[in-house]
Amino acid sequence: MIFYTPEPFDLFSQGAPVNTVMLKLPSGGHILAEPCEYNKLRVLNVVSTEPMDFLNSRYQPGNIIELQTTFQSQ
Repeated sequence: MIFYTPEPFDLFSQGAPVNTVMLKLPSGGHILAEPCEYNKLRVLNVVSTEPMDFLNSRYQPGNIIELQTTFQSQ
């Protein structure tokens, strides 16, 4: 795999920050996010093979995702 980026490679070799969460996307990719407030996460990175995940404005780095709890009865 060839990875082209304007960022120095040293930034990628440090790994993910310690306090992060990975959220699975419906397409099979995932979002790397950090907690910022109660029930809210700030998007850090999108990792996916689906191009539409990168075009979705909700998943862009810096955006805040609000977590919602739902209950299902059995």
